[in-house]
Order: sequence, then structure tokens, then C-alpha cells
Amino acid sequence: MTPDPTSVDAGSSLAVAVASMAAMRIGAILVTRGGRLTGIFTERDLLKLFSGHDDQERASLLQRPVAEFMTPEPICAQRGEDYNTVYMKMKTHSVRHIPVLDGGQLYGIVSMRDLIHHYQNKLESAYHEARQEIENLRRLVSVTNGERIENLIEEVERYKELSLTDHLTGLYNKRYFQARLIEETARARRHRGQLSLIFCDIDYFKGINDRFGHPRGDEVLRETAGLLSGAVTELHVISRLRKSDIVARYGGEEFVVILPETGVEGARVAAEKMRATIAEYPFRVGEEEVHITMSFGAAEIGPEDRDHNEIIKNADFAMYQAKNGGRNRVCVYPKGVG
Repeated sequence: MTPDPTSVDAGSSLAVAVASMAAMRIGAILVTRGGRLTGIFTERDLLKLFSGHDDQERASLLQRPVAEFMTPEPICAQRGEDYNTVYMKMKTHSVRHIPVLDGGQLYGIVSMRDLIHHYQNKLESAYHEARQEIENLRRLVSVTNGERIENLIEEVERYKELSLTDHLTGLYNKRYFQARLIEETARARRHRGQLSLIFCDIDYFKGINDRFGHPRGDEVLRETAGLLSGAVTELHVISRLRKSDIVARYGGEEFVVILPETGVEGARVAAEKMRATIAEYPFRVGEEEVHITMSFGAAEIGPEDRDHNEIIKNADFAMYQAKNGGRNRVCVYPKGVG
């Protein structure tokens, strides 16, 4: 939870609220009147509000009171409630930010990102505790207790699988990606919003491993992950308010990017930015400078798609179109080369 959250008076202009969110790099700001909570305004509200308006219309909207655009009487949590209770409230009401009250007084705010970090830290703590127990046992027990050690190793691996991040790259892992895509698909359908997905794969990565060895290949994967995340960050169009894009490692040398509230044209632009970033970057592999390329496929969820598996299939198909078309390119489903 973030204590003493940033707030703005209900009579303040939308521009003041947006400026505060940008300065603090936060995704939501609480709206108060006379010191009491009266509403909440989020980055998602801002994106929806600005969609379909030109620069002149946006400038006019920014001068109006934030109270006109906030969500009034937001769902709240109480200070004494545990994380599980707060999480269920957020999931039930499909919100990403929830104010925390101490009685009737504003105390803090919890975001879905806070909850993810909370649960991830619990899993990682359990993982490290189990690993430490194994090391202690290896020093203390005889070979005859090897079966006990093997059981503990299996338990450690189970904790590792439950983690939300990929241990090699630090990106979100496939498990988290799938959970978020299901959530974002449901949200896009509920609000009739847009949702796009990018699949990307390093071209000829086997050659890197064969030539330099797997440890060097792992270094390339880690550096690629950082470049992809950085390229997405640079594409945030409204200051740095947009924190909803998810970059994850899907497996091997394949990565995925979820782009909520983004049509396929926006996904194509994002993919092209990432493609150029990777292609232009001088990777240091041992003593050599190496250039690699990636192939990208983008797809947007359609009204006829049954579930999240459809957009996965379509983005993956577009990526293989890029592979078959010569690699180092972006293809968009179903049109082909972007």
C-alpha cells in the first residue's frame, strides 16, 4: 500500500490532476472535497477520455474540473483488511486501484501492482528459505539422506514455477502472461475496448548458442529483454502514465507483449519500434560485437474471437509469416507485412 496518497481537490482542473499523476509517476489520483474522499481518477479514465479527440478538444477538456471525469464514490478498503480481502474486492469490481480508509479518513491506496509484488515477494521468500534449508542439509546430513534432499529440491522447483517472473530475464513469465491476457481479454469485451498482442522471436538464435555457448546465449536473452521493455516504455504516449503494457518471456527466445486499449495499428508501430531497436543494437558476446534481428507478429482481438486463445494463435501466426517472409520484419494478422 502507498500511505498518504496523492490527491487533488474536486474543483481543480483535469490538467492539475494529470500533471500530478505525471510528476509522481502514478496510475491513479484520489479526488477530495473538503478533505474527504469523493472520487478517483485513473490513467485508464484519461486514455478513454482522450480517445477520439483532437489536440484542441483535449486542451479544452484539460481545463474542466476533474470532478466531471472521476469515478464517484469509489470502492474502498479498510485499513485493517488483509491483502486477500482487498484483492477479492478489486477482482470482483474489476478495478486496479482501491483507496484505503481508516474509519472515514483517507489512509492510503493499493494498486494491483502492489498486490502482485506482495504475493511475488511471499513466493520468492519461500523459495529462498527452501533453498537455504537444502544448503544446510547438504552440510549436515549423510549420503543416506539423499532422498530427503531430492524431495526438497523438487519442492524448491515447485516454488520456482509459482513465481510470477522469469528467473533468467527478470520479465514476467508465461504463467503471469496467460493470467493477465485472460483478464485483459475479459476487460476488453466488457468495455468494448481494444486489445492487441505482439509475438516476437530472435532470428537464428540457435546459431548464437552453437557459436558462443549457452551462457553467452543467456546474456543475449537478458539484454534483449531489457531492450524490448525499454522500447515499449518509450512508446508511452501520455507522459509515463501508461503502465498497463506487459512484456513477458513466453519461452526460449520468444517474447510477448500485451497492449491493452491498443488497436492493431498501434501494435504494429510498437513492434516496428522494437524491431528497429534490436536490429540497431551492438550486442557484446564475449570479445565480439554481434548484431541480431527479431521477427514480430501482431494481432488485435476481434468480436468473433471466442477467448484469449484466438489472439495468441493469430499473433503467433503473424510472427511465422514474418519468419517465412525473410525475418527481421513485422507482420500483422491477417494482412501480412506491416
